[in-house]
Amino acid sequence: MLNMKDDVRKFIYCEKAVSETVGYIFLVAIVLLGISILLVIAYPIQSDIQDTASMETQILALTALDGRVSNVAFGSSPSQVTKIDLGGGFMQAQNTSENWLNITMNTPGDIFNDQLGVLEYNLNGNKIAFENGGIFRMYPSGDTLMLSPPEFYTNDETLTFPIFRVNSTGWAGGKGVISVLASTSSSPRTIYPNTSEDPMFKNPIYGKKIIVRLKSDYYQAWGSYIKERTGVVPLVNDHKKEVVVSFNSKPSDQFGYLEVPIEVIGMDVSDETPLNQFAFNFSEVDPNMEIDFRAPKSDSDIFHLNLQKKCGGGTEGVAIVVMYNDGGFNESWESCQPMIINNNMFVDFLNSSVNASYNSNQDSGTWLNDPLYNGTYKKPGNVGPVPLDVLIQHYMKLISSDGTFAIYQGAKTSDKWDGFNATGTIYVLDYDIMPPTINYLHIIDHEVDIGFS
Repeated sequence: MLNMKDDVRKFIYCEKAVSETVGYIFLVAIVLLGISILLVIAYPIQSDIQDTASMETQILALTALDGRVSNVAFGSSPSQVTKIDLGGGFMQAQNTSENWLNITMNTPGDIFNDQLGVLEYNLNGNKIAFENGGIFRMYPSGDTLMLSPPEFYTNDETLTFPIFRVNSTGWAGGKGVISVLASTSSSPRTIYPNTSEDPMFKNPIYGKKIIVRLKSDYYQAWGSYIKERTGVVPLVNDHKKEVVVSFNSKPSDQFGYLEVPIEVIGMDVSDETPLNQFAFNFSEVDPNMEIDFRAPKSDSDIFHLNLQKKCGGGTEGVAIVVMYNDGGFNESWESCQPMIINNNMFVDFLNSSVNASYNSNQDSGTWLNDPLYNGTYKKPGNVGPVPLDVLIQHYMKLISSDGTFAIYQGAKTSDKWDGFNATGTIYVLDYDIMPPTINYLHIIDHEVDIGFS
């Protein structure tokens, strides 16, 4: 009789084959395990490939739709139909405030302020959208890309901004082919220029500043496009999901009637001498004439310009005092510009033949490293003279780091605005500006309805 140890030894050293059934079981288990591993690894890849293929199809479909919507918007066709295979995603048209466009001019204000709307396809977080005449893509990460640009463009003189508004809501989703109908019930509407809407909506727009503010999920792509197309560096606000761009137009080089504040918009502060003309022809001047200008606010001490009727006695001259107080510096200069006055008085602030002397009790500090007049001015001692045009160029550049500010009628208690007729006074302020230079503006509003079937 065998004991337990003999049984164990016999089992260990047994050379008989195992059952075929057990072998098949092991074989099937290995195959199933391999298939499972393959599915776990390959399915996401296959899904991504399918999504990528579907998105490429949607890009082609929406690009075709873009052209047809443009035909409808421009009035070339009353309606257009585009067939689109949804491929498991969904498409929606919406005209909510999430997509908003605001275009303003410093005078008269709002030119356009309304929602844009959007047509958007979404598949697992991948998005393709038609917005304001452009085709955009958004990845699940939130990064955006412009696939097809809108009609918005600018050259050295003109800014053209067609507006395409999706003015309807609708939704379609699932698999299969749908028909997307683009139609309109209104003709394109000229927003600018349009003097029948507002007498100020006219070209050319000398001396005006245009601000475009666009709120969109695709604001980053808009920002990149605007920078590339216009050369302007826009402000991109991630918190508000908006892009803001400012266009400064060339000021007029002709005299016009005095209106305060005098706006200085986008002066090129990198230029050593950005001012080309700065002169006044004051009307109906009398011996009591005294005028105070201040910038960048009406009660500011940063820049103070005072004119008085004196220098030469009687009515033969004007004293010009230029004061700057900022950054710990308090600097003041005075010049006398002699002239014969007959009712009107012409004052040229860029008159290089008129010299000014330093008359502040505090040493100057803003003239260090000046290319032509480098040094520190003090009283008594080094008090000048410095030509008036050099003074005005120097301090006008210091008022604002971005070259945008306003010159006001002084509003402090001691300020004067006497001894002349402001209504009949004319002036010119011409300066070099930061790019781009926009003198003509064209904005046309196009409205499109989107439906699904």
